[in-house]
Amino acid sequence: MLVEQVYVFLWSIITGTVLGLLFDFFRAFRFKGIKDIWVYIQDIIFWLVTAVIIIISSFLINNGELRGYMLIGYLLGAGFYMLLFSKFVLTILNFVFDNIRKGYKFCINKLKKVVLSIPKKKKMEVKQEI
Repeated sequence: MLVEQVYVFLWSIITGTVLGLLFDFFRAFRFKGIKDIWVYIQDIIFWLVTAVIIIISSFLINNGELRGYMLIGYLLGAGFYMLLFSKFVLTILNFVFDNIRKGYKFCINKLKKVVLSIPKKKKMEVKQEI
């Protein structure tokens, strides 16, 4: 019984670590200048994904029973992650997302130049002879 609870607690800590990583992913994905409504939508998505992860993990590691020590494990895992790894991972994620944004803007600008350089067809005037 005790061994099983320790096992569940350790998996809760691992799940909490994954939740911390997910939080950093959403923090890095959110960029400056975003409108408030998109921030709210991203927050709702984050909490829905977090809830799904917690529900699935509780079914996988403890037959769907959510215990207090599991919640403590989730918090400890997320806390340890934030203290030990968050700064490093967030730096990498920011670098990746910034380069994706720069690449996207570069491609869009090149595409605009190509589209704008295509000569427009002039309307042909039709002369009607009576």
